Amino acid sequence: MGSTTSDPTTSYPVAIVGGGPTGLSASILLSQCNIPHVLFERYPSTSIHPKACGYNHRTVEIWRRMGIEDELIKKRAPVNMFSRTGWYTSFGPTGREIVSRDSWGGGAYEEEYASVSPCQYSILPQIRLEPILQKRALELNPSGILYNTEVTKVEEADDHVLISYQRKGHPSETLRAKYCICADGGRGLTEQLGIGWEGERDVMNMVSAHIRAPLSFHHPDIRNFITWFVNPRLGGTIGSGYLYHLGPYPISPDTEEWVFACGLASGERSMDGPAVLNRMHKTLQIPDLKPELLSTSYWYVNALTARRYRSKISTGRVFVVGDAAHRIPPWGALGLNTGVQDVDNLVWKLNLAVSGITSSLDPGANLNALLDTYDSERRPIGQRVRDSALHNLRSHGLVMDHAIGVSPSNPQIANVANMNSFLNASADDPEAVARREAVDRALQTLDAEFHALGAEVGWFYPDVDVDGEGKATNHDGQLTEDGQLDSVYYHPSTIPGHHLPHAWLEQDGRRLSTRDLVRYDGFALFTSRPGLWSKAVEEDGHGLVSLVEIMDKNMGSSGGQSSGWKDVDGEWATECGIGSSGAVLVRPDGIVVWRAKEFDQDKHSGRGWLSNVLRRALRLP
Repeated sequence: MGSTTSDPTTSYPVAIVGGGPTGLSASILLSQCNIPHVLFERYPSTSIHPKACGYNHRTVEIWRRMGIEDELIKKRAPVNMFSRTGWYTSFGPTGREIVSRDSWGGGAYEEEYASVSPCQYSILPQIRLEPILQKRALELNPSGILYNTEVTKVEEADDHVLISYQRKGHPSETLRAKYCICADGGRGLTEQLGIGWEGERDVMNMVSAHIRAPLSFHHPDIRNFITWFVNPRLGGTIGSGYLYHLGPYPISPDTEEWVFACGLASGERSMDGPAVLNRMHKTLQIPDLKPELLSTSYWYVNALTARRYRSKISTGRVFVVGDAAHRIPPWGALGLNTGVQDVDNLVWKLNLAVSGITSSLDPGANLNALLDTYDSERRPIGQRVRDSALHNLRSHGLVMDHAIGVSPSNPQIANVANMNSFLNASADDPEAVARREAVDRALQTLDAEFHALGAEVGWFYPDVDVDGEGKATNHDGQLTEDGQLDSVYYHPSTIPGHHLPHAWLEQDGRRLSTRDLVRYDGFALFTSRPGLWSKAVEEDGHGLVSLVEIMDKNMGSSGGQSSGWKDVDGEWATECGIGSSGAVLVRPDGIVVWRAKEFDQDKHSGRGWLSNVLRRALRLP
């Protein structure tokens, strides 16, 4: 456990409020940037109730850079336990499968998902994830992670933030920080800062039960990570509930844990433990099941984003991240992912603001314009994720249930009749066949939740594309014709604002991804012709730019150990978007900020152009 002592006279460059996955990730990144900081968490340790479970490639890439991917791999669910999702009437003797499908990179999507990243989509409940993050954060900052410590007030001054906090059993204390990262899970600081929220509040009242029970004995297809139930007597999917496993992995009947969750009916305000288990028994219909109830949680579905992600434009010293910036419905598993990606965007900018940049680029540079881009880049992402997750939630009732003919507004007898008609559809029953076809169409609509690679890894920052390169091609197809993000498919691109595409590289027996060669403390210039670009990097890179040479897969070493990386599968040549003499400049969080399709003697052999590119990327005047 972290230290519970501190010196109130000490001033830290950064303070973090909140020790959940987002706050701990911020701490690890700050430590890797050698930035002294303190983290306050009001609870005695990590979370005791399961929350998030699914982590997409972009998030796992960040954790890979933090050095925790190996531990995640050891503890996550096996791929064959989250490759599908399915809908059932129940697990009882008369239970029937309604429909099922491949999901989250399983089955038909396996090759597609494997091609986009060096990492893999991963399933691990938050109660097992947080200790991994906690361990790493404490390794890097053993005296700066303060548990049982509640922050009561955050006040901004001209050049610092005053943080009032109270350790359990101690009087209130105050600490100064240059900047503050608010990761308190939306528990009040966003409102205290006067930021406020926009979106839909209290969309639905939910209850979830964390249980231990040998449900794998009764599960018709353990490949289904989430199982959705449509009991016509309970009004449909949300009222019937859903079920997913928690491990520990490999799963064992003696220790396996699960979460059952459902929406409360109109007028129901809460449920005690026995009532939750009773609802679960009505849904699952497994005879003689005797689960052990470990915990329950009552929660409102909210679809909200903060009105600002920085407390004050151009001067604010507090930044909201994670649930303090957005409260995302869990349908689509993008909430925690978006929070971790928030801090990845923010911390490298704070690193430059705290540590400063080389005086040869801009003596006494003011980086407030760069810090403002945290809001302008991340807030639109939060808004889109908020809206798409709410759409996913409503799609279960408005799409899947509707296709079957089940609705909370229908008489129970009508719901039962429609379900029976669907389950017993015959070729000569037009109405039943129409329902079957409608369910097949519903499965395609639900791609936005279960096959959403574009939403998970294809998001990008349009503001970085200052020259408008993406307009002619709809950002290489990542935008649809009507300007919306293609949430289903990922379109690799090196247009500025996009993530550097993944390609496997080899050098002297080592195998890494292009994404592994991004440096979090500076910029990386990727090219196949380093001799053309080295002069500019040496003369105008200001110590912020390093060269990465990628050789064609057919090129051999010129003798001895090669300084270049070989494009072993030819993927870089396919995805790089530049010619043989071109270059791609990537900022610390893996986002492309500039590219040249070919080396231009007139433009690129003189002095100053790279300095101008860096100044633009750092928003320097």
